Amino acid sequence: MLHQRLLMEEELTASDLIDLIKGSFPSLGISKITINNRGWDNLVAIVNDAMVFRFPKSPSAEKSMKREIKLIRKLTGFPVSLPNYTHIPDSERFFAGYPIIPGVTLNNSSTLGKGIMRDVKAILKYLRNLDISVARSAGIPIYDKYSWLKRHQGILHSFEQSLSGITEPSFFPELREELIDALSGISGECFSLAHGDLYRGNVLISPRHDRISGVIDWGDAFYGDYAFDIAAVTLDFSRRHSRELVREFSPESDETAMKRIFYYSKVEPLYLADNLMRKGYTSEAKRIVYEIMKKGGKN
Repeated sequence: MLHQRLLMEEELTASDLIDLIKGSFPSLGISKITINNRGWDNLVAIVNDAMVFRFPKSPSAEKSMKREIKLIRKLTGFPVSLPNYTHIPDSERFFAGYPIIPGVTLNNSSTLGKGIMRDVKAILKYLRNLDISVARSAGIPIYDKYSWLKRHQGILHSFEQSLSGITEPSFFPELREELIDALSGISGECFSLAHGDLYRGNVLISPRHDRISGVIDWGDAFYGDYAFDIAAVTLDFSRRHSRELVREFSPESDETAMKRIFYYSKVEPLYLADNLMRKGYTSEAKRIVYEIMKKGGKN
């Protein structure tokens, strides 16, 4: 395990990536390679503008990717394209590749038009209708209302440990109260399979911004609150889209679901602030926290 961790901690250059890919897939001629190291968990190499190879940065990221591959293979009939992992080498350094899914990321669109919303609804309907046995067989985390609350309390505690020095004294106590209030009304009917990271970078749309062409990066998938995905996919857009999706899928009152969506949306920037703070980028983390405090309780 130590040797595996050291392998992952090595800085991989473009030459290293080419050697790893060529060594595992000698028939894959490489004329161009583009490296993206901005992801938290994976190093990404795009080969010939046709193949995406993902290299986990840690053992936990490797575990998530293997779980993702297992889950995706069970999502038969999914309404949009999913990564089709066709290149998984039998090597000491785990990585995996799939043919690139055409499209641009959702953050390129200024609105969620009718075509995109139609596809969002199809995706959420598919996930809401999946049996819990799919989650069990894929090995993804499964929550009930008690463990879901505990999960988010733990996340908030982690944020407080790293960010309390750059927030007002009342910031985290108030967030804890909002969390309890938001999740107090949740019922078992609200739980289903969720992507877990359905944000702008993981939703691919057509160049005309009228359809969803694919959903990538399923490493954070879980069986939990369906509203988490709604909060994610509508984060950068009008709240009316959240309400439309809640009316379509909510087994509860609209306001109960919207309260949770507002909470999830409010704390979402803290994931980045926490990551930046732990890496020593204090001024960048401060800017994010300041924006959250400035907005306050605005919905």
